[in-house]
Amino acid sequence: MSTGIESIDGRGVYRTAAQLPDGMSARVRAVRQVIDDVAPDVVHAHSSWAGLYTRLRRLPVPVVYQPHCYYFERADLSAPVRSAVRVLERALAANGSVVAAVSRREESLALSMGVRDVVRIPNAPSSAAVREAGARSGAPAGDRSTVTMVGRVVAQKDPRFFAETARYAYRSGLGLSFRWLGDGDKALVRELRDAGVEVTGWLTADDVMRELVASDVYLHCAAYEGFPISVLDAARVGLPTVVRRIPAFEGTGLTTARTPAEAAFAAHAAVADTEQRLRMIASGDRLVGEMDESALHDGVVEAYAKATGGALVP
Repeated sequence: MSTGIESIDGRGVYRTAAQLPDGMSARVRAVRQVIDDVAPDVVHAHSSWAGLYTRLRRLPVPVVYQPHCYYFERADLSAPVRSAVRVLERALAANGSVVAAVSRREESLALSMGVRDVVRIPNAPSSAAVREAGARSGAPAGDRSTVTMVGRVVAQKDPRFFAETARYAYRSGLGLSFRWLGDGDKALVRELRDAGVEVTGWLTADDVMRELVASDVYLHCAAYEGFPISVLDAARVGLPTVVRRIPAFEGTGLTTARTPAEAAFAAHAAVADTEQRLRMIASGDRLVGEMDESALHDGVVEAYAKATGGALVP
C-alpha cells in the first residue's frame, strides 16, 4: 500500500517527501494539501491505492495513473468483490487523465473500462542486471540444476505453486533443486522449506543479481501480476525463463505453465534440451528488447505530454 507522496523536479531530482496519515479520508485530504502546496504540473499515481487517493476527488492538475496490476485482478478476491472494484475503477477513470499500463494486459483492461488515453510505460530490468556474454548459453553443470524465484513470500506470489513444483520435480527425479530469493509470511516460508525449497531471506539488489546469474532456470509462479521486474532481470542475465500462465504474460513469447507439473517439466527441458534452452533465452532477449530503459523513458514522456496537452515534456 502507498505510504508517501514525493515531488520531483524536471531534472528528476526529489524536492519534497511527505508521509501519508492513517485513514482513507485523511489520505485523500493529505494528497490535495500537498498538491496545493507544491503546485505540480502532473501527478503520477503508482498503484491502485494511489490511484484511489488521487482520483476519489477531482484534482486541479492532470493525473497519470499507473496501477501496476489492477486490484480486481487479485485471485484471492471473490467474484462479487472483483466486480465491485472494477465498477469503482471505471467510475474513478473520469477523474484521471492518462492510464499508464505496464503490459498489454493492463492496456486492454484500461481500454475495456472506457479510458481514452492509455500509454504503455513498461517496467525495465534493474540497473544491476547485466548480461554476461555467453554465460547462460550452454547447459548447466553439476548434479542438480537450480530453479529460482524472486519476490516476497506472500499469497500473491503463490509460493504454494512453487512448493508443489519442487515436490513434483523431486518425486519425478528431474534433477532440479529449488531456491526462493526473498522472505515474507512465516507460514508460507515454512511450506516452501517443507517442500525442499531453499529460502534465502532478504538479499541486497547486488546479491539477488549474483544469485540469479548462478541459477540455471527462472520460474515465476505468481498468481497475478502487473509485470514483474524480476522476470526482466532473469531475461537480461540470460536465464531461460518459465512463467505461470496468467494474463500478465500474454503475448510475451515466454514459456508458460498452467500447473506445477507443467512448470517442473518446462524447467527440466530448459536444462536437458539445448535447443529448447536457447529458444527460451532468445524469447527473453526479445522481451528485454521491448521492455527496457529506453521504452520506459519514452512511455513517461508520452504520458506526461498527453496528460498536460503537450505542455510538459520531461
